[in-house]
Amino acid sequence: KFLTLKELDTLGLSHLIGSDLLRAYMHGYFMDIRLYNQAKSVAEPFAFAEYRKQKLRAKIDLKR
Repeated sequence: KFLTLKELDTLGLSHLIGSDLLRAYMHGYFMDIRLYNQAKSVAEPFAFAEYRKQKLRAKIDLKR
């Protein structure tokens, strides 16, 4: 997964810069998608619940 410095700061992963977990490339960094998914779930623990609520609201509104 490609991330910019701003996205790394948002996820709280800027301390990993210079380690083997991030590879610098042009204006950002590459990281393993599994590590990204773990960091994303920790940074936004209720993101999936919000997504489900939005999908349910959309289905209900569609039926009306």
